[in-house]
Amino acid sequence: MAFDLTQGVIAAPVTPFNPDESVDWATLDRYMAEVAAGGPQGIAMNMAASEGGSLTIDEQLDVIRRTKKAVGGACAVLSGVVAASTTKAAELGKRLVDAGADGLVIFPPLPTFISKPLPVDVVVDFHKAIADAAGVPIIAFHTPFVDYPHGTIKGLAKLKSVVALKDAAFNVDRTVEIVEEAEDTHIKILTGNDTFILEAMLMGCSGALIGFAGTATAKIVEMHNLAKAGKITEAYQIWNAIGPLARICWRAPLRDYRVRMKYALVRQGVIPHATARLPQPAITDQDKADLDRCFDRFGLDAPAYLPAGRKFQRSRAAE
Repeated sequence: MAFDLTQGVIAAPVTPFNPDESVDWATLDRYMAEVAAGGPQGIAMNMAASEGGSLTIDEQLDVIRRTKKAVGGACAVLSGVVAASTTKAAELGKRLVDAGADGLVIFPPLPTFISKPLPVDVVVDFHKAIADAAGVPIIAFHTPFVDYPHGTIKGLAKLKSVVALKDAAFNVDRTVEIVEEAEDTHIKILTGNDTFILEAMLMGCSGALIGFAGTATAKIVEMHNLAKAGKITEAYQIWNAIGPLARICWRAPLRDYRVRMKYALVRQGVIPHATARLPQPAITDQDKADLDRCFDRFGLDAPAYLPAGRKFQRSRAAE
């Protein structure tokens, strides 16, 4: 089945771990099914939110296999590709596709891409090698740490396999520039800016590839559909309720959004532990207190804010 990875909401959920830092596979299966039931276009694993860099290659492959089985064709399954060299990235991308990935999200190779100036052709050649090896749609990833130079999108547009770019620069001005650069190309822009998801959609992003959609997935999908239909007031009614949670989770230090998101999911009863792999620090008491206040103020314990919304409440109650 072909999936459109250029619009809508692609969730990038966390990976649940047991207290000993092993992957909690049973919870992963259940959680992936719940996120898929929220109606996203896709689920992207082995991303930063899912601590993909901390997983072994075998674990990454198993995450894709199990996610693919859990969603049962309800949405696309994507994988992040994190590698420091072109050869390794191409090899890993091919293995992830063989494991079931319908598309790949390409992380900039570090430290090579940090240094400036970064030639556009180096970026294009890196993505081309992975696209040629994998044979699936590719999403480029513009991060806060690697600011792709102007001209990158037009360069990537020479590759038919590159269908979108995730903008996660957390910079409103850059979002506007990126959307404008993509206008005359086939490449669409998916926001990865968790603190201004709706605003980015209204700026021209065609959707979101977003870690925050690991919770309240159904609500974020509904918000996108309302924004696309021009029902801005109704979209803001949703964002005004869940936006404060996103801004707490993704505040400084940005590193800690993983454990903040996991704490929110524990509070919702979606996962049993907020464990992250070291050296990620545990959640602070201040973050817990602020998240608890946010949940209480906006009623985020309600079933409507579960990843699949109210419809998953029945199946959970039947367990």
